[in-house]
Amino acid sequence: MSDISIPGTNSDKYGTQKLIEGLMKVARVPRDNLDAKIKGLEKQKTVWLDFNQRLGALRTDAQSLYNYKNPFNARVAKSSDEESLSATATREALEQTRSILVKRAAAADRFLSAEMPKDYKVAAGTYAFTVGDKRVELRFNGGSLQDFADSLTRKGGELIRAQVVSIKPDTKSLVIESLKTGAANRLGFEGDALKLALDAGLAERVSSSRRELDPAKAARWEAPMDASSAKAGAGVLSLTAGGEAKLELKPPVKAAGMTLEIEYRLTRLPQGETAPSAPPGPSLGPVGSVSYEGIGVTGAPSASGLPEWASPPAPPRVEDLSMASVVDSSGRTHALPELSEGDGQKLSVPLGDYATEASGLGFRVRDTTRRLEILKARVFDPAETGGLRPLRPVSTAQDALVSVDGIEVTRPSNAISDVIPGVTLNVKAASDKPIRLKVQPDREAVQTAIVGFVGNYNKLMGQINILTRADDSVINEITYFTDDERKTARERLGALQGDSTLNLLSSALQRTAATPYETKDGKDMTLLSQIGIATNASRPGSTQAYEASRMRGYLEIEDEVLGKALDERFEAVRQLFGNDSNGDLIADTGLAYAIDSLLKPYVETGGILSLKTGTIDRQLGTSSQPGSMRAQLADLDTQLVTKEADLKRKYGSMESSLSKMESSSSSIDSFSKQNSGQ
Repeated sequence: MSDISIPGTNSDKYGTQKLIEGLMKVARVPRDNLDAKIKGLEKQKTVWLDFNQRLGALRTDAQSLYNYKNPFNARVAKSSDEESLSATATREALEQTRSILVKRAAAADRFLSAEMPKDYKVAAGTYAFTVGDKRVELRFNGGSLQDFADSLTRKGGELIRAQVVSIKPDTKSLVIESLKTGAANRLGFEGDALKLALDAGLAERVSSSRRELDPAKAARWEAPMDASSAKAGAGVLSLTAGGEAKLELKPPVKAAGMTLEIEYRLTRLPQGETAPSAPPGPSLGPVGSVSYEGIGVTGAPSASGLPEWASPPAPPRVEDLSMASVVDSSGRTHALPELSEGDGQKLSVPLGDYATEASGLGFRVRDTTRRLEILKARVFDPAETGGLRPLRPVSTAQDALVSVDGIEVTRPSNAISDVIPGVTLNVKAASDKPIRLKVQPDREAVQTAIVGFVGNYNKLMGQINILTRADDSVINEITYFTDDERKTARERLGALQGDSTLNLLSSALQRTAATPYETKDGKDMTLLSQIGIATNASRPGSTQAYEASRMRGYLEIEDEVLGKALDERFEAVRQLFGNDSNGDLIADTGLAYAIDSLLKPYVETGGILSLKTGTIDRQLGTSSQPGSMRAQLADLDTQLVTKEADLKRKYGSMESSLSKMESSSSSIDSFSKQNSGQ
């Protein structure tokens, strides 16, 4: 309270300030009581809002265990050799096990130059590089090898990168690499880049060693070509069962470092051909007849004496996909890998793995169910491009080659997503033996989601216990609280004690968690306790001593039991949390569904908690709403200010009058004393 100011004095001679303070303290009692009530309601609203958030978190966790994004539909792909192959799976992937052999990983061209002096200068010019059908052109003003590498890297973007490597203290080498894998993305040099490649020893000029084999010029192999099973024409060699032919390499080719590539089509023959009918036999003319005196006599029909027709046995069914071989210069044959059925197939192998020198390709079809058509065949040096061959290739552009369940596929990238639906294969390196790739449910994600759900369930139960009980032990038994959370909990201890809403919700949650739910495993999997989730009081066979905290509705998880249930009864666990009982593809039963349904009326717009906070808001109102508590508080504050000012005015006037009276009294006394002295 401000001091009372009286003209001519600054002292509280008559104690009026204490009188005013005492009077105002009494006058403030109704205002302070109303303010305390408002703060109590505001605290209660904060408690309800926090509780609403906790309910929302549990409901979200419950929904995530049975809606279309539930972790039960998540898939994970596990490889038996992660160093050679890894994989990722989407929710659309089917549970399956595949055998995959990585024969070759995709790579990009990476060329190393010869050693050059550390002060080597790159001349000014226009340097053009190609990667497949893409082109990068760099206008360089001249400078050091490092300047050139930096400029090319900036210009190359996602296509080309360059770096300088110190080989010796006084020498350096330039490394230029393509950033695109695949045989089609060869690194090429044009203009001044070609001159640099030759001068720096990145590449050398060579005459092309590429050899094309024309399928239309097929010749006999070990047996003459039978036109009924081997036909060559219009650029295609067509073979069926019993057919064989050879595509010759004249002169023979040295196989070291060469690649053989065959483009072909392997299709099924039509089934259900008509069985051969019996031969007609000889054609016999009509028999003769005579007539005498009106009597006709006809001769007996001729008999051919043919044996009874017997249909020949059907030819044996043979399926043999080993149809191609390499023929070396001595005439020996070396079988190539089995072919794959389908249109647009390609077989690409290192020729040196099959022969030292190759004189041709041999094709022999024993398969009675398929037709083989050779469309193209070629032998080439994979390191050669545009008449150039790298002198020091660190790696050479090539496609990834993998065999999936015996079917070979090639792709320009090591990320292969179009072979197994919903699965992306990540090729890393060639493997010595088939890799076992297993696509299965992501059980770890499911267990994490269930643990999170139980954690939020227990946090909700803990909050209910704190708000409805005045016993400090309900706080002490919660071990995961931080110091700030523990302080807040003590401030709110018993804040909603006796509230029927929370007590009813607590009972409903415990009943829902203990209710059996129908699953495909029947009675063996209907309760949470059967997957290792229960209170101490309800867990079958529990021998632990009594603890009060275990009687407050908290759930506990036995990780081993839950993990075993997910391993052995995955589908039943899914149905325990959310199950479609009527076949409409929408979950309508299960624990998670039941929890979601239970909490919905509390947290939805216009729900129970919204009504709670809305009622408080209406009681509090605003300072501009007549009759509201905040408006009443504002009115009381105004009245107190007016009352205090009035008291100050009145007591100030009283002190002024008293002061004047004292002054008059002093004057009279002084006058009397003066008169008495005379």
